[in-house]
Amino acid sequence: MKASPRQQTLLLNLQDLDTLLARLRRRREQLPERAQLVTIDGRAADAKSEFMAVQRERDTQKAEIDRLESDVATVQQRIERDDQLLAVSTSAKEAQAIEGELEVLRRRKSELEDRELELMETDEQAAKRFDAAAGRLSEIDQERAALAAELAAGEREIDREIAEATEERAGLSAEVQGDLREHYEQLRARHGIAVARLRGNVSEASNMELAPAELAAVREVPADELAYCPQSGAILVRVDE
Repeated sequence: MKASPRQQTLLLNLQDLDTLLARLRRRREQLPERAQLVTIDGRAADAKSEFMAVQRERDTQKAEIDRLESDVATVQQRIERDDQLLAVSTSAKEAQAIEGELEVLRRRKSELEDRELELMETDEQAAKRFDAAAGRLSEIDQERAALAAELAAGEREIDREIAEATEERAGLSAEVQGDLREHYEQLRARHGIAVARLRGNVSEASNMELAPAELAAVREVPADELAYCPQSGAILVRVDE
C-alpha cells in the first residue's frame, strides 16, 4: 500500500498515542487503591458479620431478660396474693397449704432472679463486644472513605491525561488518509501493535532482530510504500539510527 513518509510518521505517532492510551487505561485499572479497597471491603464484611452476630446475641438475651422479668413479676403477684390470703386465713390446714405454696413461689422467684442476673452479666460482656465491633466498623468505614477519595483523585488525574491524549489522537487521526487509517485500525485490532519502528535491524514490533534476508527485503521496499515486520505483521517505519 502506498503511503508517503509523512503519512507513515503520522501512523507511528498515532500508534504511540494508542500505546499511551492503553497504558493509561491499564494504570487506571491497576491503581493500588483499587486492590486495597477490595481488601478493606473484605475486612468490612468480616467486621459487619461479627457486629451482626453480637447484635443478634444481645437481642436474644434482651428478649430472655424481658421474659424473666415478666415471670418474676407474675410470681411476685402470686406471692403478694398468697400473703394476703395467709393474713386473713382462719384455717390451720389452709394456712399450711398457702405457706407451702409461698415457699415454692419464693424459691421459683429466686431461681428466676438468679437466671436474670446471670443473663445481665452475660449481656454486659456482650455489650462490650458490641461496642468494640461497632468501633471497628466505624474505623474501617473511615479508612475506606479516605481510600475511596484517594482512588477518585487518582482516577481523575488519569482521566485528564486520557482526555488530552484522546483529543490529540482525534486531531492526528484526521490527518491520516482514509484508506490508510482503516488499514491501521484493522492491523491494530488483529495484532495489537499496528505500527512500529525499525531501528537498525531490530523490529520494535517484535523486539527481535530481523534476519539479513528479511532486513534486505524490508529495505528494498520503496520509501513511499508500507513495509511489514515479517515476525509480527505490523507496519515497519524505517527511522534513522
